Amino acid sequence: MATPSVDADRLWNAHMRMAKIGPTPEGGSNRPALSALDSAARALLREWCTPLGLALEQDALGNQFYRRAGRTPSAPAVAFGSHLDTVPTGGRFDGVFGVLAALEVMRTLHDAGITTAAPLELVNWTNEEGTRFRPAMMGSRVHAGDMTLAQALAVRDEAGTSVAEALAEHGLAGPWAPGPRGWACLLEPHIEQGPVLEQAGQDIGIVTGTVQARYFQIVVTGEPSHAGPTTMERRRDSLSAAAELILAVERIGIAGEPGGRSSTTWIDNSPNARGANSAITRLHSDVRHQHPARAASMQAELMEAVREVAARRQVRIDIDPYTTFGPVAFDPMLTDRLRTAAAARQMTTRDMVAVAGHDAVMTAAVCPSAMLFIPSVAGITHNPREYSTPAQLAQGAQVLLDTVLALAG
Repeated sequence: MATPSVDADRLWNAHMRMAKIGPTPEGGSNRPALSALDSAARALLREWCTPLGLALEQDALGNQFYRRAGRTPSAPAVAFGSHLDTVPTGGRFDGVFGVLAALEVMRTLHDAGITTAAPLELVNWTNEEGTRFRPAMMGSRVHAGDMTLAQALAVRDEAGTSVAEALAEHGLAGPWAPGPRGWACLLEPHIEQGPVLEQAGQDIGIVTGTVQARYFQIVVTGEPSHAGPTTMERRRDSLSAAAELILAVERIGIAGEPGGRSSTTWIDNSPNARGANSAITRLHSDVRHQHPARAASMQAELMEAVREVAARRQVRIDIDPYTTFGPVAFDPMLTDRLRTAAAARQMTTRDMVAVAGHDAVMTAAVCPSAMLFIPSVAGITHNPREYSTPAQLAQGAQVLLDTVLALAG
């Protein structure tokens, strides 16, 4: 090959060192967005990028862009990366692989003394996961104009800390307003987070697009009462009503297979006291389907379940459909480039649709975007046992490098 090869050991070691920031007892990672741990991960990335001569620009929401100069400074840059924040029960690869594969591309080019015609930018997006501050993909969402900076800065976590306060606490807000940077394109490498590639024995997933996902915040309001004296027919228990909704959401997803999914992933209960029936229960739920019309009908089924449970149990249920993303079709020229790069290295590929949300979903609205997947062992993700092999990481980074060189000249 005319292009250099990535260093598989260096890439693996970078993942293992990053995993020392926010380790969990089970061997995973917990780095909430805009926390001290997220700040430490960003500092380590900067430590690695500085010897490579990469210039950091950081916007007012903390999105990081490490720029490598090209022979034609005015040419649109080729951007690539993902995110470093994790869910509380995260593994060592989700999001992180995209950033560290991008770093490995920069390191390989530096070692080989190669300067591309167009500039390159390594990207680390803020708050992709959305578990501390909602919605997910916040950094790329504001970048793409799907949410204003003021709206994002005002969002508060469960402890009452706002995004603006968290940015200020850790010095993560830069002077630039978030917005399109005139990129030629953006590529996002990612672990698959599913079992398809492994089961098929294939090396690289070419992500052609995404499903539509609809997110809901649900608040069930009942009436506090004593768990002993209050007879069953007099109870207006918010937690029991919420339990019915959780099962209804699950049934909707089962009926929506194979293209559909649904989940309830978060619950907050009050007063959450022994001996007291619950008065207020909050849930976070979502429905997803590759066909938008089917996603809409799944939402309608959820709304009907809300009405039925509220009437029968005599509770109030408020549902806020606070955000939707997708479906998105990724740029066909970019997906062709990824296929070509994989084939040139004798890697097998499979076209895939992403079921999870990713930053590239947001950037597709403002610049040509695409994704590649590498296999996830047993399809496990958002779990300390999440794993991709050193060879799989290196294959993904190599396809990224070869594609970047083809695009940047």
